Amino acid sequence: MAGTIWIPGAERITPSAPGGNITSNAPPRVVWHTTEADPGTSAVWSSMIRVLKNKSAEPQVLYDPLTDRLGQFMPLDVGGRALRNDGSTLTNRVGQVCIQIEVIGRAAKPFTSYWKPGKNYRAFMAAVRSWGIKDVWPAGPPPRFIADPPHNEPESPRSRTIWLNRGGHYGHSHIPGNNHGDPGGISTTALFAAASTTPKELFTVGQYENLMQQIKNEGAATRQEVRRQAIWSLRYGVQTEDERARADKAFDDAIEAGKTLAEAIAAVAAVMRPIDADLEYRARRNG
Repeated sequence: MAGTIWIPGAERITPSAPGGNITSNAPPRVVWHTTEADPGTSAVWSSMIRVLKNKSAEPQVLYDPLTDRLGQFMPLDVGGRALRNDGSTLTNRVGQVCIQIEVIGRAAKPFTSYWKPGKNYRAFMAAVRSWGIKDVWPAGPPPRFIADPPHNEPESPRSRTIWLNRGGHYGHSHIPGNNHGDPGGISTTALFAAASTTPKELFTVGQYENLMQQIKNEGAATRQEVRRQAIWSLRYGVQTEDERARADKAFDDAIEAGKTLAEAIAAVAAVMRPIDADLEYRARRNG
């Protein structure tokens, strides 16, 4: 599957050398890094370009999470240079594409706690999805960064089996043959939510209760999966981190109190932003 090669709106940055040829048939993936510098200024932007080029460690993409500035060193269909090799495995070239993004920020302070994503971030994620890369983290969410080796907590297994065989999103902290702990414990929910230019398809509470009951009856969801889908699908507008946390707690409290699934979903809905009349009408019409 061929996708976007040059991201619309991204600044072209000349790399120290061209990227490597991709010969892998493994599923496509993204790797998230942080530069370990504070974002938000042109001086830091220029400095990070110099550092990456001097180290010959350029990714395909550089991003400032405060200014939404996006730069691209090389096409997305070649290998970057921000990963160490894993023995004889050319790690930067694993996957039909292996798109690497350096976010200007620090692993100890996850950028999703303060960022201001805009149209350039959405353009990046649209390019990622154009290659068939799904919104999944095969090795789990990026672990919290700690200063001492192995630089993350809980310790990432850096599984070769997962890395070589499963596509999706990874942190540098997940990659075999590497020892960095970036990007730290970023919010994967916020990462994907900010990629959308329009709200997710909305459900009425009644529609959502029916969907969750069907999932439960099929035995295809654990309690965690039901909760995850609740937070994602019942999107009454754009939720804040606080709203998501309160919705999460409301669901757990209802289940622990012996409430039904419908009652637990209603408890989640109660702490979301109210759906307006127009969106309610469209949800019912489309449902």
